Amino acid sequence: DGRPGEVARYAVRTGEYEAFARATGTALPRPPAGRHDDSAPVVNVTQEEARAFCDWLSRRDGVQYRLPTMSELQALVETLGAAEADPEVWAEENWHTAALIGGLKAHYLCEWTGETEEIERHDGPPRILGSIFYPPWMRHGSNHTNAQAHLLSTEGYSFVTFRVARSL
Repeated sequence: DGRPGEVARYAVRTGEYEAFARATGTALPRPPAGRHDDSAPVVNVTQEEARAFCDWLSRRDGVQYRLPTMSELQALVETLGAAEADPEVWAEENWHTAALIGGLKAHYLCEWTGETEEIERHDGPPRILGSIFYPPWMRHGSNHTNAQAHLLSTEGYSFVTFRVARSL
């Protein structure tokens, strides 16, 4: 487990996600800013929807798919390099999927992983946070030294995509 060969080289594309949405009756997410073609990485998908895509793909193909772990994504970057792992997502030349993140113009995407964290709240039910993998550019030469952050797993974000991993 954790070998880079188990993780898809490319993030799920809009066209692939649209096939899932049509087959399951799932609502289509908003397309990436300035990009409305099937080859763009899908964004605005919740972690729960990304898991549902993996389940659907598993049933369709007869192979067990899931969201990759943080360590699997890190191994993928270390083995292939950021530009080779998916130029649309991590390479510095990517200007197509720009997103505005708290005033920081980002030209790269973060990715959902399979990990979650439950945060207890005094004013309601626990909040489930999904783990995201920060691309290498956010960690080098910036104050983002950790590859991991957490977002609400029930929200889709314009700067978060996902890829699948095959369970052996």
